[in-house]
Amino acid sequence: MRDTEDHIIKISKALSDKTRILILKEVAKKGGIGLTCSGAEEIAELSQPTVSHHIKILVEADLLNAEKSGRCILLSVNKKTLNEFGSLISESFENL
Repeated sequence: MRDTEDHIIKISKALSDKTRILILKEVAKKGGIGLTCSGAEEIAELSQPTVSHHIKILVEADLLNAEKSGRCILLSVNKKTLNEFGSLISESFENL
């Protein structure tokens, strides 16, 4: 049970920032094409180090997949984690 709670907390913290939500939404819009980190910088209108920090948090929460392609990193949404998160939230509050 504790692992489930920790997982919910980690994802919730990653989703608690409007910039990370924006990045996640834009990556999702690209679908199977993916989005590069430089593309995320343009969308967020923030510096490269700041965007990298936000992407790192999303990847560590397993919300984004990051695949190295040459000097670029292609980002895609981890739909499995998002679906599991929704289920975990529902199950956690089901018996209240």
